[in-house]
Amino acid sequence: MVVRFRSGQTSPPEAGCGLRMSLLITCENGGNKLPPFVIDAFRSAAAIRDLASPLGFDPGAKAAALDLAERTKAPMVSCPYSRLAIDVNRSPHHRHLFSPHTKKLSPEIREALVRHVYEPYRRQVHAAIDKLLQSHAYVIHIAVRSFPLQGKTGPRRTDVGLIYDPCREDEREFCLDWYEELYYEAPWIRVRRNYPVRGRHDSLVKSLRDTYSPHEYLGIEIHLNQAWAERRTRIRKQSFSRIGDTLATILELPPLATIGAA
Repeated sequence: MVVRFRSGQTSPPEAGCGLRMSLLITCENGGNKLPPFVIDAFRSAAAIRDLASPLGFDPGAKAAALDLAERTKAPMVSCPYSRLAIDVNRSPHHRHLFSPHTKKLSPEIREALVRHVYEPYRRQVHAAIDKLLQSHAYVIHIAVRSFPLQGKTGPRRTDVGLIYDPCREDEREFCLDWYEELYYEAPWIRVRRNYPVRGRHDSLVKSLRDTYSPHEYLGIEIHLNQAWAERRTRIRKQSFSRIGDTLATILELPPLATIGAA
């Protein structure tokens, strides 16, 4: 399988032998479970309410990630725990690594969250990438997120955000291709690039860019507006389908209906 970007070239040119491209889907904030040893910190009505709200997880993100993984037959890694316990998408020293509910816990419990939740998830993603690189020249990593309709300055008037590092040419060209595919195949989906966050914001993808070279790793985040992504409606099903199918088109994968057919 070969990815063709806007330039018409295959990427990356320095790739080694073996199969060229592999795909990994992840979802860092799709769950809102709690490790047993911090449940007592979430007994209050306010904490329970936060866990069930977008403060606690990204509604719709895990469903979208599962759909993408199914349509592309890609491996998927997801974290079941709420970011209100510890945010596996933050760097280790980020001020929001722990939420207000867990910042007040003892250093021993916070260290246990790092040891039993944060580090195992990060290792799992690294291991998945390393395994794919054993048999493929490079990995395209799609991290799935969702965002609330209301931002700090008002409604966010977009449906899908494609997030990439503008300094990495392959990531930029890949997202331009995906943007164009969605424009023609799903015109009802409003797509923006590097919105609602900037492409180099603090995240797991950013840390992976620091670990792997641009010739072996492309890190893309797709952010979905919760106004439609969290509701089980026909438009959500149709939108998930087109997002997955356009990704498969860029990667030159067969449509879902033909995968496994005789």
